[in-house]
This record gives sequence, structure tokens and C-alpha cells, in this order.
Amino acid sequence: MKIDIIKFEPFWDAWYIKDIIGEGSFGKVYSIERNDFGNTYMAALKHLRVPQSQSEVKSIMADGMNKESAERYFEKFVENIVEEFVLMSKLKGNSHIVSYEDHKVVKNPNKIEWDIFIRMEKLTGLIDYISQNKISKKDVIKLGIDICKALELCQKYNIIHRDIKPENIFVSDNGDFKLGDFGIARQIEKTTAGLSKKGTYTYIAPEVYKGEPYGSTVDIYSLGIVMYRLLNNNRTPFMPEYPKIISHEDREIALVERMRGTKLPKPINADGRLAEIVLKACEFKSEKRYSSPLSMRMELQSIFYTDIEGKIIYPKGDIAEIKSIKYVNSNDNKESTMFMPVSNNGIDETKFMRSDNIDKDKASVFKLKNKKAVYAVAGMIGIIIISLGVYGIFQNTTNEKINLVYDEISEAETNTIQISETENISESTEELKSTTTVTETMTIQETITEKLTVATDDNEEKEVSSGYNNQQSNSNKSEPKNISSNKNSEKKSSEKVSVPAKETPAPAKKMPAPAEETPAPTIDKSLEEKIKADRAAIEKSLNKSGTLYGNTPD
Repeated sequence: MKIDIIKFEPFWDAWYIKDIIGEGSFGKVYSIERNDFGNTYMAALKHLRVPQSQSEVKSIMADGMNKESAERYFEKFVENIVEEFVLMSKLKGNSHIVSYEDHKVVKNPNKIEWDIFIRMEKLTGLIDYISQNKISKKDVIKLGIDICKALELCQKYNIIHRDIKPENIFVSDNGDFKLGDFGIARQIEKTTAGLSKKGTYTYIAPEVYKGEPYGSTVDIYSLGIVMYRLLNNNRTPFMPEYPKIISHEDREIALVERMRGTKLPKPINADGRLAEIVLKACEFKSEKRYSSPLSMRMELQSIFYTDIEGKIIYPKGDIAEIKSIKYVNSNDNKESTMFMPVSNNGIDETKFMRSDNIDKDKASVFKLKNKKAVYAVAGMIGIIIISLGVYGIFQNTTNEKINLVYDEISEAETNTIQISETENISESTEELKSTTTVTETMTIQETITEKLTVATDDNEEKEVSSGYNNQQSNSNKSEPKNISSNKNSEKKSSEKVSVPAKETPAPAKKMPAPAEETPAPTIDKSLEEKIKADRAAIEKSLNKSGTLYGNTPD
């Protein structure tokens, strides 16, 4: 690549490439120098190429574009990048923002391709700085204060950086922290190759990740995650603790935990007010974070301390130890390679190279893989055995339950039949009892009626005979007088026939004297007692059967 870029020398008629100092997904950074009157001036040159390869052009044209449309498509990206240069020029001169100095765009006349060169002040990248220097809690607080000042300037121009991460933070020779890369990398990411090379989401705010509306607090969130990492043995939230090796799966799990709003644990090397400030900046909900970079800066300045004060506050030292990070790609069958950052002066991206102890790292990774494989196989076998046992127990339990259900159903059917038969028998018995009781009752009633009738007839006969006898005796007493009077009258009438005489009314017959009142018929006492006994027996029988003179109960 250096040979390819040499054809553009000298840059701005005076600058020449000295060495490559950084390399990222979308370009490279070179150290350039200029000699003038015996003095050497140093600067950083960032080189971007749009598109990154001709395969992108072929891919676009395969989607239905012609050559002119494809050229216009990529030219639009170049225009957007140039607009970022205008933004950088407005921020030029601020002590906490990487100084933009110049830029140059070169169109390739033979193909669809643009080379973009950006000249800026040469600085030390944060990743390179912390790998070469011990960083203290005081340094972390100062980093937060300086980046907040940079964000205050961005807020003045209504700019949201949206990509704050260690690769975009730099350190000057006097120890000031500066913020770089205002949207250039994001424009490159929109190209076809960029979409397939999405950068890390380790520092991105949840609302940006989810595509929701967001404001300037997304930059406060990203700054909080950077500070969290520096105070947590170089581990971002939910990553395995040092010295465990971090895999890509671990990074994905950590991202999921942050995006679902899981509460962040306190950084290992932070306590008290410092931990509270960092955790507030990393709040999942934007309304719970600091509303502005100014408010966060004021909180940090309130706990900033001098070296003398630091010895009193932290008698054991305030060093925030930074551990090395090792990533293992467990999904890759190729040999794993350990990476560590090298110099990143003046660049917002990172150049990686193999470590000096690569052989030892490879051996340890190989052993780790073997152990993981053995554990995985043993775990699978154990799961299968347990699953079979659980399945067998489940089957036995299920069969027992089915048999019990069948038994219960059979028993229920038998009970139902027995109950039905019992009900039928009881109904028949009740009907029989009722019929028998009614029949008996009617028979008894008929017997009583007959007896009462006989008794009554006997009494009437006695009453008639006694009355007749009395009447006969009375008539016998009056009968002789009547006869003699009749004879005398007949004689008188025969003697006086020839002599008419005045008619005299016949003497009225003397009415018989009224008969004496006949006494009420009397019933034989023995018969009366028998009737009472029969009636009591009938009432007792009626009470038992529940019937009354042939009426069945309701």
C-alpha cells in the first residue's frame, strides 16, 4: 500500500511519507514530515479510498446499475466526507479536539475510484498511551473533563459525535485528551463494504443501537463506557473478569445485557463519588443520564484532586491498572491469533500485530480448546443420560397415571350401575309399599264401614221396634172408647133417619198423644271398643307408610 500511495508524493508540495503508524477497517494513517530551513515538521496523514475495492463496483452494477449510476452512487459518499471536513474546520483551534489542517481528493481517471487524504496534527492514540503508561484514577477523571469540554463545543454547533470510543480519543504531548473523527468513518460505513464491516457496538448507546430517536446524551453514554473500561481492568460491562480470555461470544452476551437494560455493576477500581458519576453517565434510560456535558464536567471537577491530595485520598495509590485484552474467535477453525495494539499516533483506528509470546499463546489456546471440547462432549453425554432417565421416569409415571385413570373410570362405572340398580329397587319397593298400604287402608276402611253400617242398622231396627211397640200400646188404650162411641152414634142415626135434623159437624177424632222422646240409640260397648282399636291401628299404619286414606306423599 505504501508503494501505491507514493505516486501521490509530495503531498501539498512539501510533505513526504515517513512511516505507517496505524491501520483500520477503512484506511491507513501515515507519519509524514516536512523539512523547511533545517527544521522538521511532523504531521499525520489519513488515507481513505472510495470504493475500497473494485469488487464493490461490480456488486453495485450487478444490482442493475450502469456505469454512470454506479459512479454517481460512490461520488455521493465522497461529497459527504468533504462536508465532514467543513465541520472539522469549524472546530479547529480547540485544545480538546484533534486539529484538522488540510485535505485533498484525487479522482482516478481510469476507473470509479477516489483517494482522499486528510492532514491533521500528530497525536498519540489512547490505546497506545495506556499500553505504554500507567494510568491513574486522576487521569481517568481528567479524560472525562477534557472530552466533556470537547462535547460542549459540539453542542454549541448542534453536533452529535455518536462514535466516542478509545480509538477516537488521543493524547497530546502535554497530557491533554482530545476527541477526533467527526463522522468520516461513519460515512465510509455506508458503502457496500462498510455495511459488511460494522464496527464494535461496545460503546454505542441503546437508543442508537435500536434505531430510536436520540439526542446529545448518547455521547455522554459512550464517554461513560470508556471511563468504565479504564476503571474496570480494561474490561467493559458484563465482560469476563481478568485474567479470563474474552471470546466474541462474550462480547455478544455483554452487548445483549446492556441493550436489555441490565443494571451495570460498579467498576472494580472505582468507588464513592467517582463510581456514581460513571454509572450515571451509563444509565440505560437517557432521561436518567446527565442532561448535558457541562453538568457531567462540573461533577467530575468537584472530585478532581492534585497529586498531594491524591496521596491523602488514596494512601495505597490511585493507579487504575490496565490489563491486556485477548480475544479468541471460538467460531473459527483456523489457528487463533492474539492481538495487541501498536502505535496509533494521530489516528482514530488501531493497527494490530502478533504479540511476542505468540507461540505460548497458541499453545495455551490449543489446550483451552481441547479442554473445552472434552468438557463439551462430557456435558452432552451427561445431558443425554439424564434426559433418557427423566424420559423413562416420565413414561412410568404416565403409564401409572393412565392405569389409575382407567381403574377410577371402571370403578365409577360400576358404582353408577349399582346406584342405578339400587335406585330402581328402592323405587319399586316404595311403589309396592305404597300400593300395599293403600290396599290395606282401603280394606280396613271397608271393614270399618261395614261394621259401622251393621251397627247402625241394628240400632235403627231396635229404635223402630221400640217406637212401634210404644205406638201400638197407645193405640190399644184409645181404641175401645172410639168403638163404643161409634156404635151409639150409629143407633141414634138409624132411629132419626126419617126426621131431618140440622147437620152437626162430626166430632173430631181425638189425636193421639205425642209419643215420648225416644232415647238415642246405644252401641254395644264391646263393639265401640273394637272400633276404637281398629281406628288406632289404621292411624298407626298410616303414619308409618306416610299415606292418609289412599293419598300418596308428594
